[in-house]
Amino acid sequence: MSQEQIIAAIQTCARQLGRVPTRVELKQITGISYPTLRYSFGNMARALRDAGFEPTSRGQSVSDENLLLDWARVVRDLGLLPGVHVYEKAGRYTRTPFFGHFGSWRAVPDAFRDFTQQNNLQAEWHDVLQLIASSLTFPTKTPSHFSAEGTPSSDDFRKTSLIESPSGRSYRKTCFRDRPLAGPPVDLEGVAYEPVNELGVVFYFGMFAHRLGFRVLTLQQDFPDCEAMQEVRPGKWQRVRIEFEYESRNFQRHRHNPEGCDVIICWRHNWTDCPRHIQVIELSKIVAQL
Repeated sequence: MSQEQIIAAIQTCARQLGRVPTRVELKQITGISYPTLRYSFGNMARALRDAGFEPTSRGQSVSDENLLLDWARVVRDLGLLPGVHVYEKAGRYTRTPFFGHFGSWRAVPDAFRDFTQQNNLQAEWHDVLQLIASSLTFPTKTPSHFSAEGTPSSDDFRKTSLIESPSGRSYRKTCFRDRPLAGPPVDLEGVAYEPVNELGVVFYFGMFAHRLGFRVLTLQQDFPDCEAMQEVRPGKWQRVRIEFEYESRNFQRHRHNPEGCDVIICWRHNWTDCPRHIQVIELSKIVAQL
């Protein structure tokens, strides 16, 4: 993008928000990643000044209230307690202020619950508090639905389940909260189970990128996740922008700009309204073929 286009995008973003945008908000609203901005201006402060705004002070701190309410908004939008990476894609802030204010990501739900009690907001955030309460139990069976961090969804939780062994004796099987879950086993070299989150999709793509006709150029945390060369015709290659998702519909949930992506690499394709210009590669079908 040209500097003029980025400046216009910053000004549009500021009008929508009614204030100077953060770089996270700029990416969410306009699709402009920080590397793109840095390439054109060197840093966010210079880009804001060129757009006619004064950057906010680096020493300005975010309040507990703003952090917790934005976290709760994301929980309400997604219908689950997000992991760090999921929140950073859907929320206004990065993980840094949360760790500084609350010590760890796992402490955020308890902090929000205490916040609602202190301010008499239980009724307003009843749905979010229910999700927090349900996350404190364990699944009754092998879960079929997973959060983006590879943990069981809130619908599957209870403490233990009663299992009958081949000998006829019963015993209790516990799902432990302090360790990750894996998907069903697969018969592939280098990996034993199906992925249950976006990071697993990235790993699988690395295994099959060559067979799929890709040559990776860059990987990054900002949108889009990856840039690569793709063989579009025999002997002819073009640069494409790739976003990794566990489920393709997460692209819409994360509020990504469809115009900033050419290819979605996912494990399960379930986005029925996916724009036609985006190529979707469903890795589960490729693994099934192998």
